[in-house]
Amino acid sequence: MDAVLRVKAGQRAGEELIVPVGEALSIGRSSESDVQLLDPGVSRFHCVIEAQPDGLSVTDLSSSNGTQVNGQPIKRQPLAKGDEIRIGPVTLTVESVPERRRVVAAGLFSEHDSAQARMVRAVSKHETALFVPAAEPARIQRDLAALYRIVNEINAQPGIEKLLTTLLDTVLEAIPAERGFLLLVNETTGEVLPQEIRVRPSAAVDPKLPISRAVVREAMEHRVSVLCPDLMADERFRDGDALVMDHIRSALCAPLDAGGTVVGAVYLDAGSERSPFGEADLNLLTAIARQAGMALHRAQLVESLERLFVGAIGTLVATVEAKDIYTYGHSTRVSKVARQIAERMELSAEEQDTIKVAGLLHDIGKIGIPESILNKPGKLTDEEWSYIRSHPQIGESIIRQMGSERLKGVESIVRHHHERLNGQGYPDRLAGDAIPLGARILAVADSYDAMTSNRPYRPSYTMEAAVEELQRNAGTQFDPRVVAAMAALRAERTPGGAEATLAVGSHGEQERVPQ
Repeated sequence: MDAVLRVKAGQRAGEELIVPVGEALSIGRSSESDVQLLDPGVSRFHCVIEAQPDGLSVTDLSSSNGTQVNGQPIKRQPLAKGDEIRIGPVTLTVESVPERRRVVAAGLFSEHDSAQARMVRAVSKHETALFVPAAEPARIQRDLAALYRIVNEINAQPGIEKLLTTLLDTVLEAIPAERGFLLLVNETTGEVLPQEIRVRPSAAVDPKLPISRAVVREAMEHRVSVLCPDLMADERFRDGDALVMDHIRSALCAPLDAGGTVVGAVYLDAGSERSPFGEADLNLLTAIARQAGMALHRAQLVESLERLFVGAIGTLVATVEAKDIYTYGHSTRVSKVARQIAERMELSAEEQDTIKVAGLLHDIGKIGIPESILNKPGKLTDEEWSYIRSHPQIGESIIRQMGSERLKGVESIVRHHHERLNGQGYPDRLAGDAIPLGARILAVADSYDAMTSNRPYRPSYTMEAAVEELQRNAGTQFDPRVVAAMAALRAERTPGGAEATLAVGSHGEQERVPQ
């Protein structure tokens, strides 16, 4: 979901501002800004609002009067619905932010016939032996084997979304339930809402039927797994669950404990035509939920570190681009196009991610270049060009000193993104395949964005003309394979496809590049 802001007071009052996920909105007095505010209290490049899949944030670009969120001055600040951003005399209100996870079927807890639940995906029917009473030793052996496999699958998932999907799929393969629900606590409202739903194709239970609120409450509030072989006979859950008990015979629920905090639960149920759940089912679900809780906690920690990493990178990029009035948004656009080229060339997901990060950081070395040189309107001297040419080495040094495993491989791409295929580039005059492939990709994306952006001394190239210029220099300055991938991306005209993403705004520019 895109972020939506509204101008509450000041110039452009009442106007709605939309920030698509993965994009940024620049605000300032300059005509190069996405939102221009003509007021002396607003700096030329005042701030930028960025929408990412995990939320919304605002970064002050070292403005003269600063940027405030809810009356407090900030450098970089996450934003929530209802927050007010003060930019000089203008006030913006955040009306919506990107949601980190989709939430489905909140009405499942309703006690009325009109309650609606969306069936996300049905699971395949497992072996019929799952529904046939088995001897105790055989059941123990089967459950141990299932637990071993499930734990391996859960721990193999790198992210929270994939982990949650895998969890419910594997639970219903091992336990004879007709419906399965993965419930999570909403981080904003505190409500317990269904996140994933699975229903067997052979289920006699209506997928839209509500689940037992009382069973879920018992499991989460008391941190215990709950077994209800017969809801009608259990006095604990009769109150408020009449509709459920008219259709559901047996229920099972286990809490998800992530690092000492109950963040949700796994809920299973079956109709009267199925055999009721037993102690063995309870033990198996408890063991699975315990492992899933630990895996979820690890995934949350990794995701938190990733957000910190992305935030730090964003701050570094914003700091650099605030120094050079011609480069705002350049690094983000180059990163996006470079990743698309890498994807087109069928590089691995890991390589694509490395190139994406390198695109964001490729100009980080400009933090060591005097602003008088970066913003000089006239021709640069040889000494000034030597400063400009030093930014790849400065960038490499900064990235290496960060000492992050996450940045492994990025520093060499940053160092060599101005090398040329014929060996006439800088800083090391590498040629051909001696130049890292990521750097060759970045060189094409970098030059494409430079050509398709406006400069005070020349208008921007059209996208077609920019690609033609890249093709003219393929084999000397640029890798022909990379240029071909770029041309193929430009040629695609599918709605909402690469062409729409490759389009660049009229603001921003690459640094000066000597020809």
